[in-house]
Amino acid sequence: MKITITVTSILLFTTHFIHAQTVAEGKVYETYDNIIGVENTGLFNGTEFTDLFLNTNGTYRYFKGYDYVRGAVSYNGEFYSNVLLKYDLLEDNLITHSEGKLSVFNVKLFPDFVTSFSIYNRNFVKLVDINLPLPGNGFFEEAYLGNQFKLYIKHSKRKKDKALNSGVQYQFSINNYYLLKVGGNYMVINSIKDLRRALPEREDDIRKYYKSYKKLYKSNPDNFMIKLITHIEGLSKPSKI
Repeated sequence: MKITITVTSILLFTTHFIHAQTVAEGKVYETYDNIIGVENTGLFNGTEFTDLFLNTNGTYRYFKGYDYVRGAVSYNGEFYSNVLLKYDLLEDNLITHSEGKLSVFNVKLFPDFVTSFSIYNRNFVKLVDINLPLPGNGFFEEAYLGNQFKLYIKHSKRKKDKALNSGVQYQFSINNYYLLKVGGNYMVINSIKDLRRALPEREDDIRKYYKSYKKLYKSNPDNFMIKLITHIEGLSKPSKI
């Protein structure tokens, strides 16, 4: 018996899943992409990406690792889950990878189309209301979202060239900074001194915390900043009577 699959039947099938209460939203989108084929969706609306700096000393330009990992992205008004992603920290771009049997290529997503994405269980957003002359495409990790304070991490890397007899070798190093949002204002935080200037009323608390957790600041500054802002937020809450 010949079976014909039409676009209408596919859409009806997908709609059934969307309205099923037992299916999670991300799984619905993943099911749709599997049926249609993710390469036939709008996710691959971008430009081909080629890494020109492969000869390295073992470091890499990407977030957490060189290889693609499974993640999710909101792109041009559509949500895509369980897709291959990696985040280029050198040029602040999100890259995806085709899985087709007939072709394999890397696609750099258009930054203006990316609203948010998650990778390595970390959530990133594109901040469009910063009103600060910052480099990059505006992607920040949501590190802490409190009632009074919101902390964002700007993950980035710098490149250093080293001339060898065999050619040029590249080395990448972390060059992160932070954005602290208080009320409707964003402030760039590059150091503990910047944080004290941003929150002068908490200067003594910041000094005490830094003195107690100086080792954490040196070994894992991102974790230190999250814990510090969480601590300050707790101090700012009114005491219960």
